[in-house]
Amino acid sequence: MNTTKDTKDKKPSKDEIESVGKALSKINIVSSFGFMIVGNVVFGLLMGMFFDYIFGTKKVFLIIFIVLGLISGLYNGFRYILKEVERYDKYEGSGEKGKEREEKTDKND
Repeated sequence: MNTTKDTKDKKPSKDEIESVGKALSKINIVSSFGFMIVGNVVFGLLMGMFFDYIFGTKKVFLIIFIVLGLISGLYNGFRYILKEVERYDKYEGSGEKGKEREEKTDKND
């Protein structure tokens, strides 16, 4: 009957907080990848429009710079994701080793 009072007083455990943090970290990586691609394509679009205006061409530079922006965005995005995955694996590996060390010291005591 007092379930509402029990849920209000209950604080989230450390594991629950860490799992939410990990989920938000993954969302951050994916959204950064998307923004990186969109940003490079928009920059390519603007540069293409600018060069088409200066040289009086009709969408030649626009197409070239949009393609270059897309390639650049994908390249930089995948580089970023690989770096973050490596960092994530490094963090996860150190976390596991830290837990194993704590368990060993607890067993020795």
